[in-house]
Amino acid sequence: MREYRFQATADTMEALRKLRGAWRGISIAEQEITIVLRDGMAVRVALDAADVEGLFDTYRFRAELETNSGVFGVPVEDFIDGDNDVVLFTGVTWSEPKGGMKAEGLTESSAMSFSGHPGQLSETAEVVCVTTDAFVVASTAGRGMLFRTGLKPGSIEVERNPEKVRAFLIERGYGASEDASGEASGDVGTA
Repeated sequence: MREYRFQATADTMEALRKLRGAWRGISIAEQEITIVLRDGMAVRVALDAADVEGLFDTYRFRAELETNSGVFGVPVEDFIDGDNDVVLFTGVTWSEPKGGMKAEGLTESSAMSFSGHPGQLSETAEVVCVTTDAFVVASTAGRGMLFRTGLKPGSIEVERNPEKVRAFLIERGYGASEDASGEASGDVGTA
């Protein structure tokens, strides 16, 4: 198995740390999200893409801190007080050997690619790329907001439904009794 890494950069993690502060609002588009902070700054979140050996594209989160240019966004009351926790999640994208998977419309020389969390990685994976495919912001009120790479290439999905956020956390091995501050790498944890 050949392995690559395309994970969040130090600059992205630093920008995401700012989400611990008090929010003014959020603006959500298909390929970009802007979280406006009460201090006048904004965190712009998008995806970076990388081609892996010409077999598949993989995505990671990119976040940048910038001066708010007039975007106010929709208020998000759960996050207005600040002291939020932020946890990044590791994902994987992989390909199976050519001809190893059969599906209608695929030729013998086709390679199939899959994405998921590390626990879903196939034993027969040929090429793997480790990514940062999701993050959760949790408020002191106990509410969470999940940001993850979407099914449509280059898109970002945002989920606020508590049951769906909880299911994601459990699937990723982040137990309900754990909190974001207990994870590694300072105040931006990784799972």
